[in-house]
Amino acid sequence: MITYMDTLIEKSVYAKVKLKEAFVYAGVMDSTFYRAKMGKDLRYETAMKVERAIEELSTLQERDTDN
Repeated sequence: MITYMDTLIEKSVYAKVKLKEAFVYAGVMDSTFYRAKMGKDLRYETAMKVERAIEELSTLQERDTDN
């Protein structure tokens, strides 16, 4: 079974976004990131916040490299 954290790791690698930065950008506490990294599962709502943050950060990075 693939966890929410596994999915977020895949998406962050593909988007070339540091996952911890996405957690911070989403307003999720550092401790939640570290707990998830150590194997605790995330809530769906938290995973969705971080997923949106990954997408936004990726878009911002693309925009910065286009200039």
